[in-house]
Amino acid sequence: MKDSYELYRRAVDDVWKGWWVSWPLSGRVEVGQVLQNVDGSVRTAGSLSERGVPFEPRPGTPHNDYTYDTQGSASLQFKAAGVAMDGLTALAVADFGARVRFEKGDSALVVYRGLTETGVADVRALAAALVQRGWDEWDDTLLAVTDVVTAGSGIVLTAAESGAVVELRLQAGAGQAQLGLADLAGRASVAWRRSVGLEWLGTDTTPFFRVARLRKNWFGKVKTDYGPRQPGRGAAPVPVPPVLLEEAYDDPAAVLETVTSDEQPPPALDVPSVSSDEPLTDAS
Repeated sequence: MKDSYELYRRAVDDVWKGWWVSWPLSGRVEVGQVLQNVDGSVRTAGSLSERGVPFEPRPGTPHNDYTYDTQGSASLQFKAAGVAMDGLTALAVADFGARVRFEKGDSALVVYRGLTETGVADVRALAAALVQRGWDEWDDTLLAVTDVVTAGSGIVLTAAESGAVVELRLQAGAGQAQLGLADLAGRASVAWRRSVGLEWLGTDTTPFFRVARLRKNWFGKVKTDYGPRQPGRGAAPVPVPPVLLEEAYDDPAAVLETVTSDEQPPPALDVPSVSSDEPLTDAS
């Protein structure tokens, strides 16, 4: 059985290839956040503003809802309130709910609704500002979050084996006509499950983000052309050569690069698998 992170990463790569993913899924990421990647471990390292790097966010751009079902392996049946349905374990006749069944193991169902993308408005200015900091106080382990996708709500389920089943209790008033997979996000709680690897339901989350860094060869070029950089923090400032700032404004891609998802380190520990068949009151 693949671990939950690997299943999720593989699932979202069909559309969000190149984007980093928040893990755990409830984690929050913001535009302008700074991360540090050392020896394959990423940790938070403040923000651009705290490090003296100004930036302006651009207005949020809506995206279509995102729904992924591994090779159509997830089947969905809705249950109307007051109507009995065969084979249910936890949902009562009075409940309004749904049953999700996975025909294959190592598969996933991922739904996000209310997606909005925000990012850094002026990449040229950011590149120049990072060059300014890179002259003394920025190194190639530091990453700047340049774009973030937020979701109003989401649901992620993975199957530990074929035949995995989840019973979901839907909110009253969610409606009972013309519903589909996307309607599960933000409207359900897990009532019962069997052979499920990961179950997550949440709201106001940031599932996808992009990070950028000064190109590693930029530091080598600066050292070759200008000698060792001056230590920041307490040292007398040394002016940045104007040609470096001009390069950043003229061609930001020459000094700044987006770090693809291939370089996102996997989590040290996977989210614990769930195997109990006991009813739950709320799994969010």
